[in-house]
Amino acid sequence: MNLKEHATRVAVLRVLRDAVDTAYRTERDEVLAGLSAARAELNLKSVRVTLPDDTPIATLTLVDPRPTVVVDDEEVFIAWVSDNHPGEVETLVRVRPSWQHRFLARLTRLDPVTDPYTGEAIPGLGVLSASEPRSFSLRPLPSGREHIARALRAGTLDLHRLLPLKGGEDP
Repeated sequence: MNLKEHATRVAVLRVLRDAVDTAYRTERDEVLAGLSAARAELNLKSVRVTLPDDTPIATLTLVDPRPTVVVDDEEVFIAWVSDNHPGEVETLVRVRPSWQHRFLARLTRLDPVTDPYTGEAIPGLGVLSASEPRSFSLRPLPSGREHIARALRAGTLDLHRLLPLKGGEDP
């Protein structure tokens, strides 16, 4: 292949890549909305993905964000850490960030937030509710890629329907 042919391939592949990226983002948003609706209506979290001939190729699963423990009142939290873990308070009167991160990660995400060892409510901490899911995972089955490639070659998946390109008219 010469430079002109390589350049043509690059230009065509770039147009295809951009079209695929746009179509992927649009379909991903639709799937996320559909999964969220199915979760609300049917308490459904995962769905099996199949080709038109019902060959399974992947599993989609709604990813649930976890609630997060945060410092609601830094002064009150610093006072509590000073009393209960004095070695973890720096002289500039703040909780050491590395310790705070590890400590908050160990706590239950129930309000009020309590010390896991004493059961005492920890002042200055609160719990942010988990947001609505903003993503899902796609796990292709081990043979999913091969099934998709075979279906594309056999024509049972219509690439023109999956990836309509704008700007050109059919002859």
